[in-house]
Amino acid sequence: MDERFRDLVIDEVCTAPYRRVAPSYGFDIVPVMRHAWRAAALTALLRGTVVGAVGVPVFVGALPSAVMVSCGLALLCLIPLAVELRKLDREPELDRIGRTRRNRRKAQKSKRRGLGPVPGPRALLRWLFPRRYSESARALRRVGWAALSLTLVGLMFALTHPRQATTAIHIGAGITFVCLGVGAVRQLILHRIMRAPTLRPRYLSRREQAADTEQRHPCAVYRRARHSEDDDEDDFAVFTLFGDESPFIGAGELVYQWNPPMSIQLLRPSDDDGAPLHEREHPVPPFRAHELVDYLREAVQLLDTDSQDVRLPARVTDRVYVAETDVAIDRSLLTREFDATRLREIINTPGSKEYHFLEVTTPAEGAEFVATVLLHISVQGRTLSISTAACVLAHTPRSFQRTAEFGHHGVLAVAWAALRELATLPSEIRHSWRLVRYLYSLGKAAIFPRDLTSRPIRNVLIGSRVSIREKSAQEWSKIQLEKTEILGRMKTIERRLLRATGDFLATHDVDASEFNDRATKIINSGIFNFGDNNNFSNNAVGDAAQVGASAHETSGPNPSGGGNK
Repeated sequence: MDERFRDLVIDEVCTAPYRRVAPSYGFDIVPVMRHAWRAAALTALLRGTVVGAVGVPVFVGALPSAVMVSCGLALLCLIPLAVELRKLDREPELDRIGRTRRNRRKAQKSKRRGLGPVPGPRALLRWLFPRRYSESARALRRVGWAALSLTLVGLMFALTHPRQATTAIHIGAGITFVCLGVGAVRQLILHRIMRAPTLRPRYLSRREQAADTEQRHPCAVYRRARHSEDDDEDDFAVFTLFGDESPFIGAGELVYQWNPPMSIQLLRPSDDDGAPLHEREHPVPPFRAHELVDYLREAVQLLDTDSQDVRLPARVTDRVYVAETDVAIDRSLLTREFDATRLREIINTPGSKEYHFLEVTTPAEGAEFVATVLLHISVQGRTLSISTAACVLAHTPRSFQRTAEFGHHGVLAVAWAALRELATLPSEIRHSWRLVRYLYSLGKAAIFPRDLTSRPIRNVLIGSRVSIREKSAQEWSKIQLEKTEILGRMKTIERRLLRATGDFLATHDVDASEFNDRATKIINSGIFNFGDNNNFSNNAVGDAAQVGASAHETSGPNPSGGGNK
């Protein structure tokens, strides 16, 4: 139903084998690709019929029929243009009527007060200098003359070539039936989507197979932001750990993060906090980083095993992020098999080009909202470093959900969809040139191989550019009641991760008191963590900076220390 979304899927997924498909959260990209092609085929059929209605008579020698059909199609294109111009011309007229009524009320008040109408040369001025027509009125007149000319040309050819006129009428009826049929078929496909037990096609094309593999692949190739030297605009400081562009492509808008990450020294438990560092610390870490990751994975998976009434649906996976510039240098970062041994090697190797995250995904309302918590763990320098981020995919536009509403399915819905498609025929006529665009996309799909990311291509970076689910998601700042539930789920996952980490450290002879204190502050904090709640009040920054006093306070030093700094 949405042509822009359809073109996005075809251009960025179906016919772009030189870029990696972004990971899919809460949906499957394969049926989306298939239905995008079907919708494009229906639109191409209608626009091809319009083009053929003019081109075929010319090629077969029926030029008068082609002229009459062209005149009829041009008249249809002028109808919505005339309606829009009439609306624009009517707005100044309504303003003029309002001013006239206000002047009339003022005159009546003056008359009641004993004051007659004020004489003046306005009538003479209106007679000498008549009111000029507005730009929209002149354009509307030109449209009227064009419509009259097209009508006269069509009537002239119809009177001089009556047989050709009959052929033109048949062609117009054919265009009408094709338009009604396209609208009805489009609605029937939507009904089938609602009733189908599964939307995934039984047989996949080669490109669909490649896209299916890439959307489920544990490695995601993210796109690095442009270098500051390449940007013409000034750089502004952004209070975020990952810059103004999130590397977690496909996961949604970044709404939560630990900034900076939590670093815990691996110290032995001791009653004497003043003991020297070399006596308390572990020269050799008492655990490997992958052991903590495995422990947290099992701890979070238990949330999905509870009874149905209290179960928190949570899917725990491993996700590895690699920059597209690093993949361009070393393609083995992407092509090597990501088995358990490889993942442990990545987790236990800090500072590598591959970044491992423990990914916890929880869908809500049938995957209409998808929250993802990503946890990164590193053990280096006798210190445990933990960082986390959370992303949210919000609901899609109402136009994507309207089919399930009352009155948008059934026999009447099919008839209404056919009539609605007929009403958009003038727009399809104006956009009939886009048929070349669909032929170009079809040619790319036929010529390009299914996957071009497995081998290097000169000057081509394969990082994911677009996630179709992110493009259609609502902004996080505009979510209303669902925001509380989503934040609650993310906090639940975060608390479990922190508590399980504290238990793991205690069982491995590591002092977890500092970790527990900092975990409590993070759980209770809501200022720096959430992206839409960065509130700063009573802060002083810089040398000799002071917090401004309110109007009723006296100037001078603040005895309480100047507020929160």
